[in-house]
Amino acid sequence: MNGQVPTKEPGRTKMINAALIAAGTIIVTVVTDPPEGVVGWSLFVLGVLVLTAAGAGLAELIAAVLIRLPYERIIAATLVLALAVWVAFVLAPKIPEIRLGSCDPPAQVRVLTSPDLLTAYRSLADEFEESADDSDGSCRRAEVHVFAMPASRAMDGLNAGWSAEYLREGPRPDVWLPESGMHVEEVRKRREVTKFGPAMEVTESLGSSPIVLAVPARTGIKLTDEAWQGQTWRTLADKLHDSGIGLVRPESSTVGDLATIAIYASEDGRVQLRQNPAWARSFEAWVDSSAKAGQYPSGTNIDALLGRQRELGANGAALVLSEVDLVRYNESVRGPSGRGCDSPNGPPACLRAVYPSDTHSFDRPLALLTWSETGQSPAQHDAAVAFRTWLTSTAGGQAAVLQRLRPPPGIPLQAPLSSVNGVVPGGPPVYVRETASPGPGLAEEMTGIEDAVRRTSRVLISLDASGSMRERVGGETRYSLAVKAVLEAHAALAKQAEVSLSVFSATMGVRPVDPGSIGQVQPAGNTPQHKALLEGMRAVGQGGVLVLLTDGTNNVNDVSPAQLAEQTGARVLVLAFGEASCGAQVLIDVTGRTGGSCRQAGVDTLAADLAELLRAV
Repeated sequence: MNGQVPTKEPGRTKMINAALIAAGTIIVTVVTDPPEGVVGWSLFVLGVLVLTAAGAGLAELIAAVLIRLPYERIIAATLVLALAVWVAFVLAPKIPEIRLGSCDPPAQVRVLTSPDLLTAYRSLADEFEESADDSDGSCRRAEVHVFAMPASRAMDGLNAGWSAEYLREGPRPDVWLPESGMHVEEVRKRREVTKFGPAMEVTESLGSSPIVLAVPARTGIKLTDEAWQGQTWRTLADKLHDSGIGLVRPESSTVGDLATIAIYASEDGRVQLRQNPAWARSFEAWVDSSAKAGQYPSGTNIDALLGRQRELGANGAALVLSEVDLVRYNESVRGPSGRGCDSPNGPPACLRAVYPSDTHSFDRPLALLTWSETGQSPAQHDAAVAFRTWLTSTAGGQAAVLQRLRPPPGIPLQAPLSSVNGVVPGGPPVYVRETASPGPGLAEEMTGIEDAVRRTSRVLISLDASGSMRERVGGETRYSLAVKAVLEAHAALAKQAEVSLSVFSATMGVRPVDPGSIGQVQPAGNTPQHKALLEGMRAVGQGGVLVLLTDGTNNVNDVSPAQLAEQTGARVLVLAFGEASCGAQVLIDVTGRTGGSCRQAGVDTLAADLAELLRAV
């Protein structure tokens, strides 16, 4: 013996070393592929410390402490440690992940839509972003930037390759969400010709929201009224006109375009209007006069239009609206807990949806865009595809309903698409028979007819200069008062059309005059009213407007009513005063057939009455 005292229980140190190394190895193995969550990282650090201690020779120091412990405690501590490792392995996936660095930047998705759908799609984008976030919400995976342009501007930008001109208005989009499939087809057709623009991967429809006739609640028309629901657009327009209810349509918008196409093509109107656009001209004059009578704002701002409707309340006209905007308007009228718009004693400013059988709809396609000019990162592409997947899912459809958008079939409807907001939940499938988007060529043809009938190229104001116009009213003659009214109208119309003047009487025939000479004419003779109508319509030609001012009836038999009936193409407006009457059959026939109108005027209010008549020009 060398005099050293043997260590008690010499195998215990090795056993403790082995246990520590084994525990450290197990811990590191469990959690380093890779470590996730609080527990994972904690065990990883602990394992590293244990192995470090063993490798640095610190195990003996630890063992010196532990060696004094009974075997039972060592075994218990080992079992507790093993149990802790097992619990950590099971629970680690359920504990929020801890990142040592900041989140990766979210993928940016740029989405182009229309002004009418901007609010709805921004809300849907927010919901998608939340659904795409990490489960604990700690990092955002995608950011969807939704911006809007009018349909025509958006289509031009896409076909121009989204050049610098359009980049000043918005970023080059990854996703396009137009209102109508006809817009997608237009971009496709242009791209085939010009070879400019993005490649498009199209989802045909995210759901269909119809264009409706929104009638004021004060009309008494109920949502279940079969005399109105499911009728054609042309029938409904005639019923409104006969009931003395005006009609207002948004200008230069997809809603207005789809409605015009449907109304013009209604009841085989496509064929009829090719031959004679008089009905369209009359319809446009009525719509214009309705807008002017209610002082509705012009332009494309649907909010301004609905704001004026709310100001008018029960005195408002019927409107052409998307179902989306009708619901939004009625929600604002009712308030959070107001009476339903389907109730007889509901808010008087409410509007109720009438579903024409031949109406069109927002079929809301989606196009994923690929630009050859710029690359798209895989993360951006994946995020755009994920947005599309979510929009076409049940969750996306249910979210769309909450934004007043009808989802694809199979997803149940709920508030706000309910009768209390003035709509018929099952209305479109029951009442609407027409396809969502107009057929090929129909849109171009019908909007072309609208442009033609609304374009006033020539206006002729023809003034009665017969002997009766010498009759005095106060200190002036009928003729001098009429001349003042005509000159005021000439000055106003000359800003928008080519305006000419003429006078007519039996002694001078139908004679052209100018603003400087019309006041020098001396009225005399009988009234060749029919001849003035015939020659005036011929003079202004197709698309022109004849404005006739007369104080009597025709008493020169040189032109028959049958000859007048043969003349087409021009619109006739008549201002009748004195002994003249709008009830004269020839005036009823000629104004009705040409899409014009007749206004009964007072001799002392000629200027105001003529200005009102010319609002339809």
